[in-house]
Amino acid sequence: MDLHGFGPSNRFLIPQRDRRWPHVLSLLLMVSALVVLALGLVGWPRLRSTSIHYELIRLRAQVADLELRQRSLMLELELERSPENLAARARALGMVPAAPAGLPALADSEVSR
Repeated sequence: MDLHGFGPSNRFLIPQRDRRWPHVLSLLLMVSALVVLALGLVGWPRLRSTSIHYELIRLRAQVADLELRQRSLMLELELERSPENLAARARALGMVPAAPAGLPALADSEVSR
């Protein structure tokens, strides 16, 4: 029951594959690979440079903090080494000044506290 005029009009055509498609696809893949390669060659050094720059900023801040800490520790050391602090700590421990060279030292009973 083949009705003339109904159904596909190109039933006698043989479907064929587009032969240009693999060439277009391979060309598109090659161009995209070249773009990715170019971006990688340009972008990777910039990314590395940026990360090195941020690391340098972090290290400079760390150096500044360490220098500040060193200055405060040196100040604290000088304060602890000052003669007034040493004399006060010696008195608190019960120490007395040493006898001058050539003179006999005082006995424990003679030292006034």
